[in-house]
Amino acid sequence: MTADTLTVSCVQLTARDDDKEGTVDTCLRLIDRAAAQGAQLVVLPEVWTGLGYSDPDCYRRIAEPVPGPTTERLAAKAREHGLHIVGSLYAETPGGGYQNLAPLIGPNGNIIGSYVKTHLFDAPDRVDIRGGIRESDKVQAGDDLPVFDTDLGPLGVTVCSDLRFPEVYRVLTLRGARVVVCASAFLSPRLDHWEFFIRARAAENQVFVVASGQVGTEPVSGIGFVGRSMIADPWGTVVATASDTEGVVTSHLDLGLIETMRRRYPLLDQRRPDLYKDLLS
Repeated sequence: MTADTLTVSCVQLTARDDDKEGTVDTCLRLIDRAAAQGAQLVVLPEVWTGLGYSDPDCYRRIAEPVPGPTTERLAAKAREHGLHIVGSLYAETPGGGYQNLAPLIGPNGNIIGSYVKTHLFDAPDRVDIRGGIRESDKVQAGDDLPVFDTDLGPLGVTVCSDLRFPEVYRVLTLRGARVVVCASAFLSPRLDHWEFFIRARAAENQVFVVASGQVGTEPVSGIGFVGRSMIADPWGTVVATASDTEGVVTSHLDLGLIETMRRRYPLLDQRRPDLYKDLLS
């Protein structure tokens, strides 16, 4: 690939609450498959080491420090294949709390930086989920939207329900991100939301969005996921979509398309921040 082309892969799997070790092994095999397809950046789903909703304390059993045993295994894969790898997992904090944290691992195995999910999924009255979900009962929300400087260019990282907030993607774009990844466990049956949010976030910011998700139904909790890991270009065109099974979807991104789109239609230059003051209230 040329310097203006980036090969990205989304790993799609079902993270089992009753088999963390097996889930991690499956993910590592899929990373190998992505590397064989030429990936330079591999995006894993949200809480990919285990969903953590089977019982009230399940997420604590799944969680671990970062750096820790699982990120060390990811680091070994990153070094083996020369990859950037990012995805979120339950992380223990030094103060005894928990975060939905997405470490970005570079090809030398070092953690370039980490993003903590900022917009937690609190939906206690979802009729399609027994008992509803309040993510804030489990983890602490992050308070920053970093853009990471990588050999692949400036990279923004988001997690699942961040996708519903256009402000997140606009801030990352204004901070220089050209590719924004989304590690997700987007709940079924909202396939319509999943696709149009990805396309909208890409088109309105004229960036690539690389979104990986869990798929199928977690067997212990019975919670189901959209899957359909998806990559959209700066025009909002879906350039790759995963099948409805565990696996890998890979695409070659023409990064030059970002500047082409912005030159033809300079949306970011036409912004009127003086009109948007209510966004801060």
